[in-house]
Amino acid sequence: MVSTTDVAAPAKEPDAPPSLWRNGDFLKLWSGQSLSVFGSYVTIVAMPLVAVQLLNATAQQMGVLGALARAPFVLFLFAGVFADRVRRRPTMIATDLGRAVAIGLIPLLFFADSLTIYWLYGIVLVAGILGVFFEVSNQAFLPSLVDSRQLPEGNARFQISQSVAQVSGPGIAGLLIAFFSAATVMLIDAVSYLVGALTSALIRKPEPPPHGGGKPPKLFTAIRDGLKWVWTQPVIRPLLIASACYMTFTAGIQSLYVFYLKEHLGLSTTVIGVTLGFLGVGAVVGSLLSLKLLKMVGPGPSAFWATVFGNGAFLLIPLAGGPTWLMVGLLAGAQLLIGMSGPMAQVGMASLRQVLTPNDMQGRVVGTFRGLSLGLAPLGALAAGFLGAAVGLRPILLVFAIGVLIPIVVMAVSPLPRLRELPDPVQASA
Repeated sequence: MVSTTDVAAPAKEPDAPPSLWRNGDFLKLWSGQSLSVFGSYVTIVAMPLVAVQLLNATAQQMGVLGALARAPFVLFLFAGVFADRVRRRPTMIATDLGRAVAIGLIPLLFFADSLTIYWLYGIVLVAGILGVFFEVSNQAFLPSLVDSRQLPEGNARFQISQSVAQVSGPGIAGLLIAFFSAATVMLIDAVSYLVGALTSALIRKPEPPPHGGGKPPKLFTAIRDGLKWVWTQPVIRPLLIASACYMTFTAGIQSLYVFYLKEHLGLSTTVIGVTLGFLGVGAVVGSLLSLKLLKMVGPGPSAFWATVFGNGAFLLIPLAGGPTWLMVGLLAGAQLLIGMSGPMAQVGMASLRQVLTPNDMQGRVVGTFRGLSLGLAPLGALAAGFLGAAVGLRPILLVFAIGVLIPIVVMAVSPLPRLRELPDPVQASA
């Protein structure tokens, strides 16, 4: 295990590592996954339209489709164990190929006039399962591909890709769907997965086995060891608690946001869309500035202060009032700050998590973070809906916005704000 003293010790940097622009293997991974992320945002728009426009899905069927898309989240802990038992790059290649086939079936079945809602159910479930295993392996793979001192730069580049895809993907999808069927547009996602698999396959750096060739522990023993590692690590534990609280309370706010602005504040759909547009703009700006901020103040302070400003901005949503121009300005400002802070916090948090986790634990730590965060989010959304109906939208949004401040307190009392340098990489879990 790692003691607090070990965590606080800064890494010795006799020579700065070369820029990732000169790392061909990283560029292959980054370019392929950037295209894949873009394709996924196209599917976020196209998939529901396939169900509604082409298959005339009912509200109940849309609910089932949404549930099936989220059901694989329960597999994150198991995916973490799997990623710690086998080499991660072959898993990434296989899951990308599997998703290419699954998503590619949609336009093929549509052209053959054989696409049904039941086919869509199965495809969404299979793609979701493959996506869980890919996500865990992908995040666990990066620390074995680049120098530990390059992790912030690598994470920052992935955040830029995510933010640009978040802004451009849905808009381009909407434009294409105006000329082609939603099923046809989903070919973009299928092709993007093929490209992702190809670029991963072209990586030449050998990947060490997660367990160094030793015998891995049994399934539930491995899960227990992963949970124990996360809980006893003095930096990773508060990061997990902060992430879980953030996802829980923000899910509640997001579930009520459009309804609150429309029904309670009386804003038009266009104005609501404008306020949400600032979230994407902020995400792009935050991604571009994330690495500079980390280099300026350090990974811990950059994650902490981005959390302070970003999480605090949620208070502006229930407090927005007065003239329409002021109300819209506060809401747009909140979305801008939230969007900017996310990548800034994530680059520091992800880099610390990766460098403080040994190779044989990377998968389980990622699985624990994703499983707990995404597992609690539906509960937050459900609670907000029921409480909002019983008590009122503004009071509940205020309560949930205060709840989003909990991660600030958790991080403030942890070693995080004092970590101005990346610690020495942890080499083994025992």
